[in-house]
Amino acid sequence: MVQVGDVSIGSGKPKICASITETDRKSIIAAADILLQKRVDIIEWRIDYYREAGHWDMVLETLQRLKMSLYGRPLLVTFRTKEEGGSQEIETAAYRELLDHIAQSGLVDMIDVEIFKDFTYEELAGDRTPEVQECFENLKQWIESLRQRVVVVGSYHNFDRTPEDAELKDRLQIIDESGVDIPKMAVMPADRLDVMRLMMFTLQMAEQMDKPLITMSMSRIGSISRISGEAFGSAVTFGSIGQESAPGQLPVNKLEEMLDMIHQNYQ
Repeated sequence: MVQVGDVSIGSGKPKICASITETDRKSIIAAADILLQKRVDIIEWRIDYYREAGHWDMVLETLQRLKMSLYGRPLLVTFRTKEEGGSQEIETAAYRELLDHIAQSGLVDMIDVEIFKDFTYEELAGDRTPEVQECFENLKQWIESLRQRVVVVGSYHNFDRTPEDAELKDRLQIIDESGVDIPKMAVMPADRLDVMRLMMFTLQMAEQMDKPLITMSMSRIGSISRISGEAFGSAVTFGSIGQESAPGQLPVNKLEEMLDMIHQNYQ
């Protein structure tokens, strides 16, 4: 279990996280006001949607306004790169500098880090060259520096397919090895079998790991994975209040009703 403010991630019902994807400060604060009226446990600011994401002074001012608006609700900040489904490109140095600034600001509770941003699966899953291992050790040290200030979610997103179980396991072990607090995997199914494979994989891994795990099967056919976390071991589910930040997200109010119904059967 990971404690973030009053929210216990990894115990009880999956926690609901809703994303803010607006492009300007006024709309971002307005979206936060709407979310506060919902039963949302965590609010995610998808900073890659923000038009001024490349200007730290603008980001900081927006963060300050957002923090005041949330009245203690946990805030997760994510810069999703284009390669993993986001809306902006960013170089590694700028990516890390931005997340460093955000962590050091003291205004956020959680930060998402893309673990495979600078690596291929083959580089990390096989026999690593000294150069690759050195780069991975550097990543681990950077993540540890972030963890001194915030909870770190280590993520992997695949919008093309659901890897085979062996690759899923390798990727999850690599994410865990990086030292993050919460591993996260979101993948695209080709069919219902892929959805069931991911849910069974999640169940097996959740029983073996000593930290919360977040998984989801994207698209409409994967929607069941977003409500079944209490049964299969995914600790957080992502919902929408308007624009989806990923395919297959359910509206927050509907998500809440379905999670409550499932939770009642576990009492």
